[in-house]
Amino acid sequence: MCAVLAATALLTACAPLSAAAREAAPRVAEVVGDSGDVSVTTTKSRVNVSPSCSARVRLDEGISRSAITRILREVWSAPGDSPCVVTAVELANRSSVSGYPAREMPAEAAAAVADALLRFGDVALAFTDDRAVAVTASSHSGRFDVAGALVRESAASAALHEAFGSVYWSLSWSHQGIPYDSVTILSDASPPITLARFLEGLGELRDSGALGQAGAPGGEPSLDAAIIGVDVEAKSEAQATTLSVQLTLENWDAAALGAQRKQLHSSGRAADAARAIAEIAERNGLPLDSVTASGVVELLPAP
Repeated sequence: MCAVLAATALLTACAPLSAAAREAAPRVAEVVGDSGDVSVTTTKSRVNVSPSCSARVRLDEGISRSAITRILREVWSAPGDSPCVVTAVELANRSSVSGYPAREMPAEAAAAVADALLRFGDVALAFTDDRAVAVTASSHSGRFDVAGALVRESAASAALHEAFGSVYWSLSWSHQGIPYDSVTILSDASPPITLARFLEGLGELRDSGALGQAGAPGGEPSLDAAIIGVDVEAKSEAQATTLSVQLTLENWDAAALGAQRKQLHSSGRAADAARAIAEIAERNGLPLDSVTASGVVELLPAP
């Protein structure tokens, strides 16, 4: 494998694709200009591996939205008839777009992609063979309101749907350290804004102290045990959303949960939390399918 880190450098190995790389690199670099760097990689043919020539673009920090749009519009078709193809464009904020067909991207589509790349700060857009877009965005800082912001940012990316039709979202957030809260969202369209409000409501519940504060590990299971993890899973398909929440109780294992199943249903911090979470979901018009204690005991709906 050989790589061109400077767009104008000459490749002297990996023939015969080295000639294609020498032709493609300056064409791509001309589109990028002084806004970033271009790298070209060639791979020789070997068993179960076809020869390939790919170009990647990394744009500099501070590049304007209009410049990103222009580059996206032109860069995919820049190699022309060369066997080299542009495989990815990456921003300094780690956002990237990959897999677009080797042809010019329409202006409206390029503007929509540029907006999404800048909006999230760390997002990956990948195009499938049928030109559908898979969008993956994540965050590992802050609290539940950060997860809510991811949903709001996806809702503000309607231009992607207008430009490409099919857009699949994969959003995730997790809190670093205790509490071990997390959110996973899969959707075949922008998730409903009501989901953002639900997550923000969970943040208010967490901040209220109603879920308790983690103490020393290794204590005896208690009905007043702190809830040290709230894991939310949401799936939206054909405009229908399913929502489930799993609570992790401090110092409770599967055996203890099973032994005190009835008590957990009727009283204690976990039961109160399940009711509060159900109220937040109802207030925002979301169907809540289940709330469980560590995936073992169903707190909602009650049996």
